Amino acid sequence: MFEVTNDTNRRTVTVRLSGFVRPNEMKEFASRYRAETDAYGGGRHLVLADMRGLRALEPESAAIFGEVVAYGREKGCVMCAHVSDSTIARLQTARVASEATPGDDLTVDCVSLEEAKKQLDKARTRFFLHDGHHVSHAAR
Repeated sequence: MFEVTNDTNRRTVTVRLSGFVRPNEMKEFASRYRAETDAYGGGRHLVLADMRGLRALEPESAAIFGEVVAYGREKGCVMCAHVSDSTIARLQTARVASEATPGDDLTVDCVSLEEAKKQLDKARTRFFLHDGHHVSHAAR
């Protein structure tokens, strides 16, 4: 199962992967993720990766996932807040991310969605990723 949403005001693509994600479903996910990433035209943005309930990926799905991670990084992702409740899935996605982007320092492992959201808020401030409303308040 997967979901991809995009909050352009907060410059954040949110992905949710859970259960067994077979290659055909991973291909659909990859297409949707690329489309949402492309909404930023290569500009800086953030990712919230909610992987709670994700089972270990079979090799073909893992390879597609690695391509998606690399695509996002190439197209302006400056931080990915990653939430997982499975050590195996967390280790696998960390390995795939590090293979896709050697020296990966963009992924922040979080223990909960609340922590992930706090980390994303900090990153928005650090990278000046605010919608117009927030920027006007910051300028005062």
